[in-house]
Amino acid sequence: MAVKYFDKDFLEIYWNEDIHCVVMVWKKFIRGEDFREGLNTGLELLIEKNASRWLADLRNLKILSNEDQEWSNNEWFPRATKAGIKKMALVKPRSALAKMGVKNIMTRVNKIQVETAYFDNAGEALKWLDRP
Repeated sequence: MAVKYFDKDFLEIYWNEDIHCVVMVWKKFIRGEDFREGLNTGLELLIEKNASRWLADLRNLKILSNEDQEWSNNEWFPRATKAGIKKMALVKPRSALAKMGVKNIMTRVNKIQVETAYFDNAGEALKWLDRP
């Protein structure tokens, strides 16, 4: 069962009670404050629920600015790992430029011991997250 936690024109965030997982569904191109608000809100939910699993549906994400990539790597991921994130499933973006930005971020993230996997759809991602 998924409960909606956050809903704006650029992002929906759910809490998946069955898997104890934060689920983020990006709806459109975003940057700057919207990107940061979304990730910070998801992190607040992760902390509130004392969770360690995260699903990011990035299919509708477009290019990520260099500033957003740097912020994600240098500010957000250190806070997320400190908060207990251990397992992250990513539904791949459709945009080639977005794929490059995500790859740039995740290459650095893999060095801080967050288990990550990439999927074509959210169903596959949830199955992977549900495994021990």
